[in-house]
Amino acid sequence: MWNRGAGKGCCSMEPQLGFKRRSELPAAEGPEVRADRGKVREDQDQKGGDWSRGAGEALEVAMAAVDSFYLLYREIARSCNCYMEALALVGAWYTARKSITVVCDFYSLIRLHFIPRLGSRADLIKQYGRWAIVSGSTDGIGKAYAEELASRGLNIILISRNKEKLQNVAKDIADTYRVETDIIVADFSRGREIYDLIQEALKEKDIGILVNNAYLDHFSRALQYEYASKGIFVQSLIPFYVATNTTAPRSFLRRCSWLVPSPEVYAHHAVSTLGISKRTTGYWSHSIQFLFAQYMPEWLWVWGANVLNRALRKEASSCTA
Repeated sequence: MWNRGAGKGCCSMEPQLGFKRRSELPAAEGPEVRADRGKVREDQDQKGGDWSRGAGEALEVAMAAVDSFYLLYREIARSCNCYMEALALVGAWYTARKSITVVCDFYSLIRLHFIPRLGSRADLIKQYGRWAIVSGSTDGIGKAYAEELASRGLNIILISRNKEKLQNVAKDIADTYRVETDIIVADFSRGREIYDLIQEALKEKDIGILVNNAYLDHFSRALQYEYASKGIFVQSLIPFYVATNTTAPRSFLRRCSWLVPSPEVYAHHAVSTLGISKRTTGYWSHSIQFLFAQYMPEWLWVWGANVLNRALRKEASSCTA
């Protein structure tokens, strides 16, 4: 049996064993305490829900950012569908127009430079007259033109400043092609008084062709428009580089014979275009170069021409030094 002292001894060990007296236990929770704790739990649940909802929204924003460009493009494309169709029609029209232009240009090239050479040469005497006048005819393209026209049976009147050169060229043409020749010494720097001399020398001659060796493109086109109804055909020649004395003797241009023809080759091709074209380069490769120049920006081909001209002038000055 436990005695009281022992009982006291046991009781004295209650704190060590973790037992508490009833007075030391927390009081029972009342309704208010339970309500407060429930509110705390609700706040915690709401905060947790807000956090999870915010994380979900952040994920959706990230996914939307990834697909935003595609979605934006789709929306813009859907709203601009009618404009895109209109632009497609404009692009198709522009492409068709350019294609037709290119085809027509190359057809004109073939019709002007190749088809006439397949048949017999045109009778220039029957078509225009017996005499042809060539100015600047002592060298270069002018001389080659005079020789080409003489080879087709026309009599030639040569106009230039140097009497000695005129006489030599006239004699060579007369001996080679068995045609009549005449010369007119004229210095056009003297002004209008020289025209009276030319008019007097041309009396009683059936002049059919005038080769004016000067660059008068716009004036020639205006004359063609004005005098076409009177049976006068005016042709404007716009050649590119020809291997004359104006190009340097050692220039690479002289080695590109298909791009830069000799005056004789150029005149032979150019005369065959008489009566066919009102404005031409006179040579097939020059026509191709002209087409490319038309299709490229103006500043580009002007820059290239200036670079080439400077190189030619530099080479010419080094040759004469």
